[in-house]
Amino acid sequence: MAKKRTTTKSTTSNGEILRFCAFWGMAVAAVLYLISGLIACIAQWTGEVGATLQRICGIISLLGSIAIVIAIAFPAYSYVRGKSKTWKILYWIFLAVFVLGVVFGAIPSIA
Repeated sequence: MAKKRTTTKSTTSNGEILRFCAFWGMAVAAVLYLISGLIACIAQWTGEVGATLQRICGIISLLGSIAIVIAIAFPAYSYVRGKSKTWKILYWIFLAVFVLGVVFGAIPSIA
């Protein structure tokens, strides 16, 4: 009589890292955007302190955007890792443009 074999699919540590980065990047960004919004509301009712609070709001918003970049960058690299060199070059170009867009988009709210 043949023995019945069962196979189990184990999760790779790489997949776990990607899910971890995606979840916590989203969580950190959500909290930072919430704090940024609250500070922006408070800044409207204050006088001179409002300008400083607006800068703090811009910095916190930038940190939230950086968390999103990290949450997107790891899974995206996982996607292109097994592909040709062209895909990897496109990944790095898109990532650089995305990061520059986040940074330069946040500069007016920080300055």
